[in-house]
Amino acid sequence: MKKITVDEAKNIELEILSYIDIFCKKNGIEYFLNYGTLIGAVRHKGFIPWDDDIDISMTRENYNKFINLFENDSSKYKLLSLETQKEYYNNFIKIVDTSTVIDNTRVYTTYPSGVFIDIFPMDTFNDKKIMKLFYRLDSLKLLASSKRKNIIYKDSQIKDLIRQIIWFILLPIPPKVFAIIMEKLTKKHYNPNGKFIAFLSSKLGEKEVFERKIFEEIITLDFEHLRLPAPKNYDFILTQYYGDYMQLPPEEERGFGHEFDVYLIENKKQS
Repeated sequence: MKKITVDEAKNIELEILSYIDIFCKKNGIEYFLNYGTLIGAVRHKGFIPWDDDIDISMTRENYNKFINLFENDSSKYKLLSLETQKEYYNNFIKIVDTSTVIDNTRVYTTYPSGVFIDIFPMDTFNDKKIMKLFYRLDSLKLLASSKRKNIIYKDSQIKDLIRQIIWFILLPIPPKVFAIIMEKLTKKHYNPNGKFIAFLSSKLGEKEVFERKIFEEIITLDFEHLRLPAPKNYDFILTQYYGDYMQLPPEEERGFGHEFDVYLIENKKQS
């Protein structure tokens, strides 16, 4: 295997994104750029220079349709989900390039992965208060999947001690347990005619919640060499997520969010 650079990994992500875009257009599936990828499109017309991932979102109906159809896809790209991968524990899916391998140094990765794109389901519902429960459950899942060194933030000795105690208690519990609980809660609270829309398992908590109509109008934005769908109300959305998203963060806060090495399986390289 050959270790590849961040820029090489980004190019592979763009290849995955282009493939997904074509797949979705062919099958009448709607999606849009979201989170840091949406900031990148608006502010940089591509990747945030210090970001190394791509996030897109779909409504639950489009998300389910995508999974059902992509499972039969015969390309080098593999779909990872709670249903299709025994050890997988995220409440969203990943599309992975199987000609690559990731060595994750931050979490106890219990499922095989390569360079990927994340696809998040957006669910409609009526009770905003459920976001607090999802936030707590997702925090427990994160602790259960993390290595001990990565839960010591040095923000407070007491907080670090509490996190380590909880981490020890959670050691016997697979992170997928929390993911399954959240999936069951999602199905319980999902309402196709709900007033609000959000990715319920979001780390953003209540900042994630919008009136459902906010994502209904779609435009196209430049992202590197691609033209991709994005919410017309991106300014309102990104401001609620992040505040003044056009303001660059201090240099000391600019860093890649993921901690892993990426390798290309040379005998599986495909055109």
